[in-house]
Amino acid sequence: MTSDENGSPSSADSVRVRTLVNALDEYRQARERLLAVLGHSSNRDPLAEVAEHLVAALMGGKLAVNRVQKAWDVELPDGVKAQVKYLANAPGSAVWVNEHRVRRIDDVDWYVLVLVEAFTVVGVLAFPMNLAPIAAALGKRHPDQERKIEFTRANWLTIRSDSRRFRTLGMRVWLPPFEQESCRTRDQDD
Repeated sequence: MTSDENGSPSSADSVRVRTLVNALDEYRQARERLLAVLGHSSNRDPLAEVAEHLVAALMGGKLAVNRVQKAWDVELPDGVKAQVKYLANAPGSAVWVNEHRVRRIDDVDWYVLVLVEAFTVVGVLAFPMNLAPIAAALGKRHPDQERKIEFTRANWLTIRSDSRRFRTLGMRVWLPPFEQESCRTRDQDD
């Protein structure tokens, strides 16, 4: 077997290598544009950055000065704090590859989960400190429901289809479109 000057076998797929490097360059340029919109540069996951900025805008809060501090990411004008996470999955699958453990965090008032499918935000869910009523409404059977919810696609579909019910349990639910009146929720128009 022969090899090139770098020791790669002559059978190396140069077209694939070029395609990968070019795709990474396109991604880098798009990421730089996104970071410019966010107002800073970062090596953090861009979905985490977008999620935090989106939640701050939806809830009328401001981002934590220390972008990697423990426990909370957004502080509301009244001092209420929110932890922001995102959950990304492919669209249209019967089950999600990625699921999420929503959890109560001491000294944090809201646990906010930004749901992303195919790089599109499909919903934003803010969970209050007491998770038990929400877990019960979702039919959860796992232990410690006051402090955690094992969140699945079926749970998302249930909340999305009956967001008003979950709001009465203390949740805040935002559904697209997230346009001009970003703090409004879709069923407020009902």
